Amino acid sequence: MEASRILERVGSAVSGGYVKGRTLLSFEEYLALFLADPRGQSRTAAQYLRDVMDHFGTEEVPHPRGRIRRFRLFDGVEGPRSTRVAGQEEVQNAVYRVLGNFVRAGAVNKVVLLHGPNGSAKSSFVRALHEAMEVYSRAAQGALYRVNWIFPSEKLVRGSIGFGEPRKDGAPAGSYAHLAAEQVAVRLTCEMKDHPLLLVPRDERRALLASALQDRAPGAVAGDALLDGEPCLKCKRISQALLAVHGGDWLQVTRYVQVERYEISRRYQVGAFTVEPQVSVDAGYHQVTADRSQQHLPPALQNLVLFEPHGPLVSANRGLLEYADLLKRPLETFKYLLGMSETGE
Repeated sequence: MEASRILERVGSAVSGGYVKGRTLLSFEEYLALFLADPRGQSRTAAQYLRDVMDHFGTEEVPHPRGRIRRFRLFDGVEGPRSTRVAGQEEVQNAVYRVLGNFVRAGAVNKVVLLHGPNGSAKSSFVRALHEAMEVYSRAAQGALYRVNWIFPSEKLVRGSIGFGEPRKDGAPAGSYAHLAAEQVAVRLTCEMKDHPLLLVPRDERRALLASALQDRAPGAVAGDALLDGEPCLKCKRISQALLAVHGGDWLQVTRYVQVERYEISRRYQVGAFTVEPQVSVDAGYHQVTADRSQQHLPPALQNLVLFEPHGPLVSANRGLLEYADLLKRPLETFKYLLGMSETGE
């Protein structure tokens, strides 16, 4: 086989998958996607994980007390090298019920503790869930989306303060989400993987969710984070600056929004993270506007103080965070978590 033919075939497959997977969308395109599947696009992390368990199906297997439901994802979902869990059907069903409680509560307000002797498949259990989430996020029904901000180059737009109206020489008058790379001055990503609907003002968002779920998914309930939440500080400040520049025209703000599909990946720490006992469970940040690589930010944003968060809690946001060997952590860690001082006060 010729190398050129191999490259053409691989390139064609990648391009076709990129388009079919709807990797990049404008805000309007994402809103249409949400209206077509409001339940799928308004799921909490708990509902998403519950759907992962449902997606791979179940079977009835023998048990000392009779037959019991087993979730097939624990048989491995990625071939011979997949993580498999022998037995533990009672734990599988217990976790499934706990996830259902989280869904009904609208928030994940507890930590699920798996305890047992060495070799009882605690780590394998969570690893199987991570692998299944990765596979499911690559499927159409498991698509997840986050927010980017696109700022066009000066050649595309004009304006004394950096956000001028599109020129009249053929430049697009709509979203900047699909601009070519050479037409983009700066692309800012949201490290928190903010849900795109968080950019809709709260009252309008609640009305939108209620109407869409009632029409297309009766009985489905959106989580508290989506109903009452706010974007991360970085996205909030950008949207407020854009809103001020455009005189309160929210539709103009949405032009700078690019909605990007992402996949859960334990290896790349996207929506899946394992915190080892010696690792500090924390989140930090660094200033974006102090970085010279962001010198091409529009002047209206250069006056803002923008921060990028990072850390295990940020990486696992909207996904599954595992605390490995939690009880092996130093005692001081638990005192810190409980808000206690070293004196026990």
